[in-house]
Amino acid sequence: MRIAHTFLLGAGSVALALLVTGCSSGDSTAVNGSGGSKDGGTGGSAGKQDGGMGGSAGSGASKDGGAGGALINPDGGGVGGGGGQGSACTPGTQHDCYTGPQGTEKLGTCKSGKATCAADGKTWGACTGQVVPEPDSCLDALDNDCNGIVNDGNHTAPGCACVPGTTKCENDHERVCDANGDWGPAGAECCKAGQFSCDCNQVMKCDVGPPPHWVPMSPALICDTATAKKCDAATGTCKTLTTTGANAATGTYYQYAVFEQSAGVFKGGYDVDSEGDLLYVNRGGSYLDVYKVELQDSDGDGKLEANQHPNNPLETGPIEKRVLTFVTTYGVVNDKAPMGPANKSEILAASDRIFSLGPVRNGDITEYLFATKATNVVVHPTKTLALSHMGYGAGDGLWYGSNESARRVYSYCPSAKQWVAEFQYPDLAGSHMDGLEAIVSFSTGVQYVYVSDMTSDFIGQYRRDSKGGWIQENLFKYADGTGSVVEGMGYGALHHFWATGGDVLYEIGGGDLTGYLQ
Repeated sequence: MRIAHTFLLGAGSVALALLVTGCSSGDSTAVNGSGGSKDGGTGGSAGKQDGGMGGSAGSGASKDGGAGGALINPDGGGVGGGGGQGSACTPGTQHDCYTGPQGTEKLGTCKSGKATCAADGKTWGACTGQVVPEPDSCLDALDNDCNGIVNDGNHTAPGCACVPGTTKCENDHERVCDANGDWGPAGAECCKAGQFSCDCNQVMKCDVGPPPHWVPMSPALICDTATAKKCDAATGTCKTLTTTGANAATGTYYQYAVFEQSAGVFKGGYDVDSEGDLLYVNRGGSYLDVYKVELQDSDGDGKLEANQHPNNPLETGPIEKRVLTFVTTYGVVNDKAPMGPANKSEILAASDRIFSLGPVRNGDITEYLFATKATNVVVHPTKTLALSHMGYGAGDGLWYGSNESARRVYSYCPSAKQWVAEFQYPDLAGSHMDGLEAIVSFSTGVQYVYVSDMTSDFIGQYRRDSKGGWIQENLFKYADGTGSVVEGMGYGALHHFWATGGDVLYEIGGGDLTGYLQ
């Protein structure tokens, strides 16, 4: 908290004048005395040559009178002016005062007082009525030490010591008394009678204690992700997912680059992701092919315009040329790349590694390091859930997954090593689901989960609401000029989505998606 302070300045005025007098031919200029803010003003300086008149006395402003003016010319300059008469304040007047540490005034019990001008007008009296910080006391409900926190004194403060090992519920979180008799930091969430919560897929209820804490329902109630059951904290039950959102488009995006296998550079494949200007494609479940994409200024205007499109009213113009270059291949046999089955094993790319839904399609996610060709299973659920698409939410630190059979999105709960049902989206005119990405908006910092269907031209955009549920924020649509299916979708190069369809690799984005992806 920032506190504004007022500083009282002395009431003396500052005067500066030039006085010309005397009858000699010398310079007779003298400077009058000036007032000050604490002591009386200094007297005026004497005339510089014969016959000059001394400056007039400085007017006092505060405690003591000012000093007399100095004689500059010993051969006959005028006498310096007398010092000003001091005057501190007007007797009986008051001003606000506070002598406590800076930043504590107006916090907790601390407040300013009043100081009164003495009868002789030379001094201010004591600051009366102020309250400055004192050791916090837990015998009241006040912030005695004025740090903005009520009753946070340690075990030496009156009434603040607690019995080691005891617990309490404060601001919906549990605090435990340590060995010194001080309350520890806020810990696990505590609860009230009749409340429920969710621990991954397990329904929890409140045990009022003391202290209040969460315990599993008895008998245990664990929601079955495979049948689209989700823990509902409001009712303490397992509920079946219902469709969230509509299938009417709210925004438009566009198709840009199209690279076909028949053209020679693209080797074909399914499941794609991107990092920087590189694209990674799962080819046949046996190879991970790496490509580089370059945007060129093909319209010659001196600018690289990734979103420019003839139909884009936001950036109208010809589509600028993209050049695809093959970089390298990592093989399953020779390089131990953990590729899963073609079109059922999404990948997520980073600068020095990839993550793969493979090599076994059981809900595992495997990390693969390019430099060492080492693998590490980073997600391994205790119960198999065959997934085909996945993404990572940098905003909430969660892995997200889905499969083709139903338009459902799951998240991974590491504490129980379980996939948890999150939401179900509507039929988007495609035969089944076939694409998922989790992306934090560059402009707002909000994390969105994007989903797509195999044979439709829609991308659905979802986000969590304040209660942990899900909202369909937008449904974007584009005009596909190739009739290509979606068999895996990734995000990255040129701030666009990339999709594969077996014998084609293509780029989609721009339009109304731009504000969320750039």
